[in-house]
Parts: sequence; structure tokens; C-alpha cells
Amino acid sequence: MNITYPENIDHWEKWQQAYRFGLILIMPPEPVFSQVNALRSEFDPRSQSYCDAHISLSLPIPRPITEADWAELVDITSQVRPFEIHYGKLKDYPPYPGVVISIEPQSMVKQVQEKIEKASLFKDATPRKFPFNAHMTIAEFISVETTASLLKELEGKTPEGTFLCDSLVFIVPDDNMHFHVVRKLHLGGLS
Repeated sequence: MNITYPENIDHWEKWQQAYRFGLILIMPPEPVFSQVNALRSEFDPRSQSYCDAHISLSLPIPRPITEADWAELVDITSQVRPFEIHYGKLKDYPPYPGVVISIEPQSMVKQVQEKIEKASLFKDATPRKFPFNAHMTIAEFISVETTASLLKELEGKTPEGTFLCDSLVFIVPDDNMHFHVVRKLHLGGLS
């Protein structure tokens, strides 16, 4: 695969360096994408500058992805049927302060995450520090006080609804640590 990865990541923060080779996630369709991005831009412009609205799925990819890796991921996702995702309830995200939009059904998203991470690509990935919990972040790296204030301020003002998850995206950061979609993985073998 002809993918351009960042060459010099010395200026990145330590946690960012783990994401050099990208990750796989769910990006919501319009208008959810723009609605959540607007909230991220207003309440956490720094994090929004790294990555647009998304639901994190995989661990950071530990090495450059190959055509064989991609073929394995295509095979895995072709066996997963598209499914509905409900989003809407606002909550904090312990153990860290922050405000997120909850995602349901957690069980289905977790099944997809587990299947993806069983790919040989993730054999040498750093294990998760915390259990997987699907969500869309509005604000992170904020104080406990700001979290409480934001939860109160945004109550009843965030988007809520359902969308069909029929694809995953492989994203890679550029030299400035802004992620870009490189390729899509279609669920159920759809194209």
C-alpha cells in the first residue's frame, strides 16, 4: 500500500507518537459528523484539530500496514453486517474528566472492535489500559469542574438519533498530527 506516514514525530507529545501508523474507527455520516464537529470545535478545539468526529475502534496500529494486512481486514469486515448505532446521551468518561456522547449498542461495536483487533496487524500492539467503551468525544483533557459545567450547559442541546454503520475508516496522521481518511472498509462486503 502506498501510504505516506509522518517522518519526524519528535515534536509530537508522547501519547501522540503511538498513533503514527494510524488506527481504524467509525466516522458518523452527515449531519451527525458536522454537528459533533461543531461541538468539538467550540468546546475542545485542540482535540478537534487532531481528528474530526469519530467513534474510536482499534488500538493504534503498531507498524506500517501492508496489502496482506488490508486484505485480512477486508475479509474480517466482509463478515460483519451493517448495523444501527444510536447516539445521544451525554455523559462523562471516567477515569478521566471529559464529556462524550454515548453510543449503543455497546455490545455490537465491541464485537466489531474485537474482530478487528484479532487481525495479525495488531499482534504487537500495546494492550489497552482501560476496557473498550464506544463513544463520540466532545471535550477531553479538561478539568473535573469544566466537565461538570459542560454536562450542565449541554444538557438537551446535543444531537441524538440513529445512523447505519456500514463502513469503518483507516486514518493516518499528517506531520502536524491531523488525521486523514486513507481508506474505507465496507461492512458485509458492500462497496
